Amino acid sequence: MTEAARLAILLHAGAAAASLVLFAVVRPPAPARLAGRSGALAVVGRWAYWATRPLVEGAAAVGLSANAITLLGVAITVAGGYAASLGEWGWAGLLLVWGSVCDMLDGEVARATGTQGPAGAFLDSNLDRLSEIALFAGLAGSFQDLAGPAWAWSALAASLMVSYARARGEGLGVACPPFGMERPHRLVAVMAGLLAAPFLAPASAVVALEGVCAVVAVGAGATAIGRIAVIHHMLRRTQPDPAADGAADAADVGSGPR
Repeated sequence: MTEAARLAILLHAGAAAASLVLFAVVRPPAPARLAGRSGALAVVGRWAYWATRPLVEGAAAVGLSANAITLLGVAITVAGGYAASLGEWGWAGLLLVWGSVCDMLDGEVARATGTQGPAGAFLDSNLDRLSEIALFAGLAGSFQDLAGPAWAWSALAASLMVSYARARGEGLGVACPPFGMERPHRLVAVMAGLLAAPFLAPASAVVALEGVCAVVAVGAGATAIGRIAVIHHMLRRTQPDPAADGAADAADVGSGPR
């Protein structure tokens, strides 16, 4: 299985490299969804959206709905979590790649077909959390020592807190600016570790993946704390000042007819 996983990863890497060369030649404009993003991850995102554009057009042409693609993506990612729990890290990485492709496609198909709406966004957000649970639970189940599962569960808890802080802030009318280790960064980190694992010695692969979980746990934990602090500060700024309200009431009383 390991040899087959290596071959499949190399074939995917070759196809991606050829696509990147063509992307550099074509230089397509950035999609609206990546507005305000910068850095290496934004460049990778631009390439990924461009490379998957034929899939978007094909899905729209055959009438495949965005919700169906969302469900397919979470099913693939859950399968990846299961593969990770069996120690089949290379296949888990490839399944995570294709689950992430579906995660990009659903929104693009919704926009292309004019079917985007809050119901689809709600479903997508909740299933994204389910995907992360399956992924980190699978990694936790694959480690045989005590530190590995602890880091994997910590990475999951921190990741969920990042998402919850943002969702709770938006529910209270505050949009937190993007910063820190967000979901794309976490997925890329885990994906890279899983895809590299088959090319490492077994002991080194375990150390590498536990290290990835540790990086996600610390990075996402710091991001969650930062979001909580930023959103709390923004909410405090929008909160009415009781002292000012009391002074205004007193002024209204004192300014009556004379």
